[in-house]
Amino acid sequence: MSFRQFGSRLSIYLLLSIGAVAMVFPFYWMLSTSFKTQREASSIVPVLLPEQLRPQNWSAAYRLGSQGRPGLIGGLLGGFFPGRSVTLEIVLQEEEEGAGVSVTIPKPLGVLSFPLSDDTLIETDPVTVTGDGNLYRIHLTNTGTERYSRLPVELRIPKESSFVSSTLAPDGVRSARRSNRISFDDIAPGALSYLFRNYLSAWNAAPFGRYFFNSAFTAVIQVLAGLWVASMAAFALARIPFWGREVIFILILGTLMIPGEVLLIPNYVLLARLDWIDTYYALIVPFVASAFGIFLLRQFFLTLPQELFDAARIDGAGWSVQLWQIALPLALPGLLTYALFAFLGAWNALLWPLIVTNSEHMRTVQVGLRFFVEESGTDYSQLMAASTLAILPIIIGFFFVQKQFIQGIARSGLK
Repeated sequence: MSFRQFGSRLSIYLLLSIGAVAMVFPFYWMLSTSFKTQREASSIVPVLLPEQLRPQNWSAAYRLGSQGRPGLIGGLLGGFFPGRSVTLEIVLQEEEEGAGVSVTIPKPLGVLSFPLSDDTLIETDPVTVTGDGNLYRIHLTNTGTERYSRLPVELRIPKESSFVSSTLAPDGVRSARRSNRISFDDIAPGALSYLFRNYLSAWNAAPFGRYFFNSAFTAVIQVLAGLWVASMAAFALARIPFWGREVIFILILGTLMIPGEVLLIPNYVLLARLDWIDTYYALIVPFVASAFGIFLLRQFFLTLPQELFDAARIDGAGWSVQLWQIALPLALPGLLTYALFAFLGAWNALLWPLIVTNSEHMRTVQVGLRFFVEESGTDYSQLMAASTLAILPIIIGFFFVQKQFIQGIARSGLK
């Protein structure tokens, strides 16, 4: 290989690598944001590696979790059990030695008596001077009889002091009038609970279990019903000769040029008269017949050898036998391709489910993502965590049908 050929190939690989990074980076940003704290997600300076993804915080979360709850379960899932004590270390740079740290358990607004705060004994060891600054060891002991799933803590340090480090990375650092406040959402989280806490919070913030069921149920039924309708219509247009076949096919293709927004009001009025609003019928029935699915499968059926159908006709097979025993088994890549497109469209639908559903138990997962967008602001960490969960079924489904998907696109004639 000459130097010129090597340089040309290297340039091509470099351009392809840059393009691949550019395509993958938005997905990495979404995934990394799902592990960020609210402070990191709203930071002006982009945070590429959140604290939750740093291994040293995993080990610290495991140790603190095992302190608050005994055994391996405590190290993984955390908790604050009766009689257990959790030790938090914090290093400060202070102009005056022993300026002090104020430790509190934050209470919900409007609550006078908070059991977690009342049952927690807070003790602070004498200051230890280290090379990095002044070390404070804070012990929190559960003196009550109740188990708690989390232990939030807020530290207040004087304005003259500066925060250096702590056992676990803080979730928030903000400046108040007379002090700086360092907050921890949970100082006994456990490794897994610490790593996936945004996912757990997002899942519990709304009935996402119901949302996922609604999306999965409507998508699966749409795919199965759509395959049944599209395969029969496509086979008739591809293999059964009858008068006006080409005209009907052109009319079907013409419906692809009608914007979906134009059909919103007529479809809604029709469903309202059928009393189908806020039901599964409204989410499924309008999308059972797909012009794209008919077109895709028709093109695929046309690529099958005509000799197979001629031999079947000689053996006395009717059109239905040719469809179910010859065309459909050979058209598996095309069927899976359409199924993936149909599932993707049904799963990602937002506007139509938002219009035809009124009650919480009929919402789909895409509508549920709006729960994190409010007038007061957007919780980007939990929104990205919920969005990551929402795209997982699509990614998993694509990996299962990737080979058939590529074959279906290649053999159907689509470019």
